[in-house]
Parts: sequence; C-alpha cells; structure tokens
Amino acid sequence: MKLARCNSTITKGKLKTDELINFIKLNNGQLYVVTDYGVFLGEVASKIIKLYDQEIPTAEFIQEVRIFNKDKEIKITRMHGEFVWRERKDTDNKKGKITRIDEKYLLWGQVEHLEKGWSILTEQRGSRIALPHSYKKKQKVGLVFRKYIEFQDWDLVNEQPFAYHVVDDRLVEYQLWKEEKTDEKQTTE
Repeated sequence: MKLARCNSTITKGKLKTDELINFIKLNNGQLYVVTDYGVFLGEVASKIIKLYDQEIPTAEFIQEVRIFNKDKEIKITRMHGEFVWRERKDTDNKKGKITRIDEKYLLWGQVEHLEKGWSILTEQRGSRIALPHSYKKKQKVGLVFRKYIEFQDWDLVNEQPFAYHVVDDRLVEYQLWKEEKTDEKQTTE
C-alpha cells in the first residue's frame, strides 16, 4: 500500500423512494446493494441492472447502494424515508488536494465454478458470493477500497501529536488476490 495524491470532487443529492431504481439504471458500473435481507453484487450497464439469480430488490427493502468503477463511486443511503446520495469522482494528480490509499480486502472463498459470465466464490462455512466477472477456478478475489485521508500536523505548542483520520472511502474494483510470500529464511548472527 502506498499513499497517493488526487483531486476528488463530491456531488450530493436526494431521491424519493420511487426514484431510486431509475437513478441506479442511469449510472453504469459495478453494483453493491445492501437490503434488509442480504447483500447483492452485480453491475449496471446500458440501463440494465444485472444481479445473479436475483430480481432487483424493491426500493423499500434497500438500505445502501454503491455503484462504482476505477474513476468514481455513487453511494446511496436510506435516511428518514428517502435516499441521500453522494458521487465521489477522482482525477489522478500527484499535486492533488487530498491523500488517498487503496486497500484490498479478500472476499470469502475461492472460485468454484463459472456460470453465464459470473464467478461463484464458495467457502467451507457455506458462504457463496456471485461476482459479475469471469475468473479461473480456485482463484481468490479481493475488493479494493480507496480511503481518503486528512492529516493533522504535530503541534508542539498544544502538545498535539501528529494524527490523521479517514474522511471518506469508496469501492474501486475487484482484483485477483495474490498471496504474499513471506521469507521463511532466518539469518543467524
């Protein structure tokens, strides 16, 4: 992991419940949907929502939606009977205004089979995740999160130590998981 600088813009808005599904259809990208009864992964392309073996959940059961790609994420969250959304869009720039770090998190399981352009990850505990991508059998997949960081300088006058905090995060992409090999050789002196 390494820190990078970028310019990142944020746009915000609100939606009524009956506007949600049409709003989702207008934004192409990978799809992450949290409902009252489960989490669904899929994609939106050409105004079509694609979920593996699932119908599109109705808006009244949706709690959060993320539509994402390498350049941006639209995050939609249910609040007080309506939905609020924010779009975070990045442009790479080494002299950018905000610091970011990308972290990859391993999804549970490994690819057991492929079906209609989807990879099905399964795990011994019984979990099953369908991803809208074709990976090879036995491969592991990670999900990249981008975290946006603000730093607070060390203040000797007020005895404030150097600190930082994450001000936002977003989903970026799926990536193959590469196991890092540790050097097991030990040196003796």
